Amino acid sequence: MIKALFLWLVAGSAGLFLVNPVSAQSTGFQGFLQRAGSAVSQSASAVLGKKAPASPAGTTTTTGAYFRPISPADGGQFQGLFDHWKQGDAWPRAAIYFTKWGSSLPCWTARATVWRSPTSHHDEMFQVCNAPLVIHDDMGGTQTLGATGGFDPSQTIYKMDSAQNIQGISHADSSNTRDTGPNPPHNLFSLNWGTHQALLPQYHEILLRAMYACGYEDPTSKGINVMAGKTLWVVGFDQAGNADAGANP
Repeated sequence: MIKALFLWLVAGSAGLFLVNPVSAQSTGFQGFLQRAGSAVSQSASAVLGKKAPASPAGTTTTTGAYFRPISPADGGQFQGLFDHWKQGDAWPRAAIYFTKWGSSLPCWTARATVWRSPTSHHDEMFQVCNAPLVIHDDMGGTQTLGATGGFDPSQTIYKMDSAQNIQGISHADSSNTRDTGPNPPHNLFSLNWGTHQALLPQYHEILLRAMYACGYEDPTSKGINVMAGKTLWVVGFDQAGNADAGANP
């Protein structure tokens, strides 16, 4: 009898929550259930290996290769430029100038000025795309990296924006002047964005892939190493190449 009464009370209490949504909403309980259900659903999707979360707001992705040579068609010297670089080497160096770009453009076109010595340099053209950047580890596993996700996502963007070429420690720099070289500016990747903050999410994603393409970063790196001594920098943007509708860079 007592057991039956207990079960009746439990069923009645549950019924209060199920048949009285107005009361539940007024107490915030319905919102709690919705949030809890969403969290459970997301967790279950992750466990079951369903589709990964969408890209960060402000970025557009594409499929295929993240580095696409234009001239020369075989990739030239920029691709893998630093693969054989050794600590203390002053060369090679590379300066990137974006000729077609935009906050909603998945592939940016770039011209890289590659330096092999203070007097020897040439230009190469290529696209860098916000396509999956898959890194293979030594254990046979893979990981998809991005500026907002990877080995150390909380530090990746900060390290990009704070990377400096410290005169006397790495190489001589050209102060705040941004040009194609041979000496880099003091701030390697951080530019004065003014009112164009919407460009930043895609810029960081594209820049990260350019770093991996040239070997500034490698698959063994746990995040960006701005003190390695490799010399890569961004010169700026061709104002005629802005693909954002209505933008006035």
